Amino acid sequence: MDLKPSDVTRTVSDLALITKAIDNPISKHMTAGYLELKPGYDRELATKYEEVNVFLEGSLTYTFDGKSFIARKGDVILIEQGSRVHYTTDEGCLVFYALYPQLKPRQD
Repeated sequence: MDLKPSDVTRTVSDLALITKAIDNPISKHMTAGYLELKPGYDRELATKYEEVNVFLEGSLTYTFDGKSFIARKGDVILIEQGSRVHYTTDEGCLVFYALYPQLKPRQD
């Protein structure tokens, strides 16, 4: 699958596209959609949400609390709110994600 920019798809960076399949007004409490990370994606961040990732294609290396593991097609990952996570991928990946509480609109 190759996500394309559209009304519901947003370019996060040169290496990341995100789309919201579920958001306000469908749900007032959570956000869900697809995330495509291109090969070479490398980012560390502190999560603001409880997050579930379901891997549809490719792989992604997660590092937190000094431990690394690779998620691949079919894997389901839970990331707890407030976790500091480093994400990297050499081959790219496509993920279905669900966040709670709802993703806040960007302030550009």
